[in-house]
Amino acid sequence: MGFENNRLLIVVEDADYRKPLARIFMPDRLVTELSGQLSPVDLHILAAAARWSEKVQEVAIFSCQSSEPYSEVSYVKIRLMGSGLGPQAAGSELVRLVSDFCPTHIVMCTQSPSLLRWAVRRKLRTVVLLSDWQEPLVGWLAQWRHRRFIRNLNRKSVNWVGGHGVHACKILEASGIDAGKLIPWEWPQPQLMAQYPPKQIHIGQTAMTLVYVGPLQPSAGLDDLLKAASLLQQQHDVSLHLIGERLSQASVTESQDIERLQERAALEALSESVQFWTDLSPEQMLMRVHKADLMVIPRLAQSLPAVPFSLSLAMAARTPIVACDHPYFVNHLFHNVNAMLYPMGNAKSMAHRIERIMGQPALYAQLSELAEIDLHKLTIPARWAELIEQWLQDSKYDQQRLRNFALSSGRYQNLERLSAHAKLARRLPAS
Repeated sequence: MGFENNRLLIVVEDADYRKPLARIFMPDRLVTELSGQLSPVDLHILAAAARWSEKVQEVAIFSCQSSEPYSEVSYVKIRLMGSGLGPQAAGSELVRLVSDFCPTHIVMCTQSPSLLRWAVRRKLRTVVLLSDWQEPLVGWLAQWRHRRFIRNLNRKSVNWVGGHGVHACKILEASGIDAGKLIPWEWPQPQLMAQYPPKQIHIGQTAMTLVYVGPLQPSAGLDDLLKAASLLQQQHDVSLHLIGERLSQASVTESQDIERLQERAALEALSESVQFWTDLSPEQMLMRVHKADLMVIPRLAQSLPAVPFSLSLAMAARTPIVACDHPYFVNHLFHNVNAMLYPMGNAKSMAHRIERIMGQPALYAQLSELAEIDLHKLTIPARWAELIEQWLQDSKYDQQRLRNFALSSGRYQNLERLSAHAKLARRLPAS
């Protein structure tokens, strides 16, 4: 079958793009006109789908949990489909709706055992790109269904299984999925072009500027950060900059979240010390992160990218990092080497780590020196859209490139890096 005869179906959990696409007539204007209205992730998906619609017979985005059933073709030639079914919908209903589209290629961005089983039975070419991975609930039936889902993911017709980052892929591998078909992937992030030299602090410096970049939401651990700043304020002159980063359509509640954080800051006697920044460009974010003394990452949520933008900003700006001990950081941050880690949720420990870095100029300089080196090693080569495009092309060259991105390729091991960091860590004083 020729490339132009492919019918591509993208299955998502819950996304209705009818309203934003209703007034878009030119595919090349899609990102420009919808920027600020949709999250970067949604823009990336729609721009890629519009590009593919010019090359294949038809592209459809199917929402498993829409509030109403619909099937409409937008002006940019993307068919938008909704099941009209809730979270408890029967698998047979989803299968019936999907089969009406007659797909030849399926990209599944959600865990749907029934749809995957249907695609495997019909030997449809399939790619499964998961943003997160849910282990089965307690019970023999749930465990049995989980094992069957794993078996189907390992079928030949499922060409690739993508995990959102290396850590996610290792979890998938531990669940039983063949490492040879696992590909770590990432959403595209802004390119940080500025080059900064390593930073230093002075002995006896008491003033400190802390910066946070991410969603201004309770789930981001900002209460812990405010508590830590309050503890530090007792002996230091602390300034805290909270920079909002829009990651999803949930950002419409941003003003309410800021209001709540301002109230919490007042309770911690930090009203004069905390500043909020929203709608900054990546370049403006990078500049503010560079001016700060420390980047603090109090928590990671499932909605965050596999490589948080805050981490990339800090490394590009050469600003030392204080981060929680989230499992994700196991492959990226090493305590006392290129960052200071603390137990997640422990504001007192966070404050202690911050105070320790600011009290040791040699340690501060070392963390800043190693930051840029690790930035280059954080980069995950496979991007969501590019991975799908190479899969659709089906040439030997494109398939070899995908194999080079696989978890089994060895490019994610970083053994030399781990060894070098371990040697360096042994020369540092214990925390």
